[in-house]
Amino acid sequence: MPTFTTNLNEKFSEVYQLYDWEQFRLDLLAGNSGDGLSPQEERCLRAIALDLDRTQIAEKLTIQPRTVSDYLRKPYDLIKILFGIKGKMREKKARSLILSKYKKSKLSSSNFVHKFEADYDIDENEILENVSPDSEYTWQTIDEVQPYIEEFYKLCEVEDYIEAFYTIFDTDDYNNCVYKFLSLQGYLNIIIALYERLIESWVPRKSEKWEFMTMLACLGDAYDRMGNHEEAIEYYQNCLKIAKEIDDIDNIGGSLVNLGLAYYSLKIYAKALNCSREGLEIVREIGNREFEAHALNNLGLIYSDLKEYQIAIDYYHFSLEVKLKIDDPQGEAGSLINIGYTYRQLQQYERAISYLQRGIEAAHQSHDNQFEANGWFNLALALKSLHQYSDALSAYEKASTLYQQMEMIENVENCRNAIIQITEAIKDGIGDFIEKGCNINDFENDEFEDHLDAETSDELDNEADEDFDKE
Repeated sequence: MPTFTTNLNEKFSEVYQLYDWEQFRLDLLAGNSGDGLSPQEERCLRAIALDLDRTQIAEKLTIQPRTVSDYLRKPYDLIKILFGIKGKMREKKARSLILSKYKKSKLSSSNFVHKFEADYDIDENEILENVSPDSEYTWQTIDEVQPYIEEFYKLCEVEDYIEAFYTIFDTDDYNNCVYKFLSLQGYLNIIIALYERLIESWVPRKSEKWEFMTMLACLGDAYDRMGNHEEAIEYYQNCLKIAKEIDDIDNIGGSLVNLGLAYYSLKIYAKALNCSREGLEIVREIGNREFEAHALNNLGLIYSDLKEYQIAIDYYHFSLEVKLKIDDPQGEAGSLINIGYTYRQLQQYERAISYLQRGIEAAHQSHDNQFEANGWFNLALALKSLHQYSDALSAYEKASTLYQQMEMIENVENCRNAIIQITEAIKDGIGDFIEKGCNINDFENDEFEDHLDAETSDELDNEADEDFDKE
């Protein structure tokens, strides 16, 4: 039976100054019935604890980066057993977990303290951020994620596709990963460019099927939100195929829910209902509340299009109730905006405005530009119906700014047309405008009156972390 070797070549021995490494070893052994790590496995784990990346470890041990990944597989399994966690394990998560329990309160080498002191503060903050719902969002601008995008392409060049994937999509910290930022900020073209680069050459091994499936789901979501629903359906169907192949029940349900949303967007309501209901049945059976919320939202969207508005509102409220229970502020924003939209369809404008304002605030707090833009657009329509033209104009401007940032040109054009109409009406005077034979209802833009929610539930982790929350 292999056990930890005590007389190792002391590669990365600095861990003894940072952590109670011997206790960590013993706890790993106890958690796995005395089965320990090989010398190379422990060396690689030490290097991770020192915040070295896989390329650096490979160089120091004169091995290939892919071999480092192989050596880390067993240590990560043991860490998951020790800390009682499930899902994927990455470097950042492993180091945070070790720091949280085994960091030494005092360090023996003053020279070494200076080098790593800042890292302690950063990692302890990261641990707090992982459990704090009020943690500050990681990035604010696209320039801040550019180094990760550059690293992604470098890894693709050396055919390290799995590492390229995790550079963008972090299952350990999904809410603060590059993919989540790009999705919320509406950089859909960048997401498509990144993942299509992977598809060009990546032939996934069996152990990489989950990551490949997740990537396809991300592409499907991006294409669906861009309006290319046929392309989205193709990706979602491939996701469903892989989920069945690897017996991933969560993502079988999630893929069906995503297909339901895409079919809804194409107004193929029979298929949309069938996929959404089938997905809802599966995810309820396995207790996936996040996907359940998305499926209920789909049904609300479909019944709203069928002009069954009260049924739609009921489904939106069911979805909202689940989102509140699982603490999903982004999903909460989508449901509130959808409820507001539907009350506007019922010409209950004051009620619509109340829900839309709450939805806009929730979207803003969760950094979801598209939901926020959709909320402002629907709010403008409701305000216009109440002849509150100045406020409607301001709402259109805010929606336009966000759509412009997301390069959603058709939506920007719709906002601009509405702004021009209102501006001309204000300039000429509403009375003069009506005398010219125009009706106030001419301000309506029926072609763009939509739910503008586009929530999906993918393999994503969840994120919901992963699972994948991809709203």
